Amino acid sequence: MEDSATPSSDDERGTRLRQLQHDIKTNLSIISMGLQALPGLKDEPEEFKELCQTIEESGVRPLKEMVAEIIEVALSEPR
Repeated sequence: MEDSATPSSDDERGTRLRQLQHDIKTNLSIISMGLQALPGLKDEPEEFKELCQTIEESGVRPLKEMVAEIIEVALSEPR
C-alpha cells in the first residue's frame, strides 16, 4: 500500500517540494506580519493574545507540519 503523501517519482517529488517552498514562504509572511504588528498591541492585552494565537495557528503550526513533510519527502526513495 502506497502512502499518498509520499511522492512516487522524481517529478512528483520536485512538484511537491516546489509547493512546499511556496507554502513555507506564505507561512513565514504570516508570522513576520504578525510579529511586526505585536508591538502596536502592547497596551491591548486581549488583541495581543489573539494575534499571538493567530500567529501560532496560522503560521507556526502549519510551518512545523511542512517541515515534517519536507523531511518525509527527502527521506523517501523515488520509485
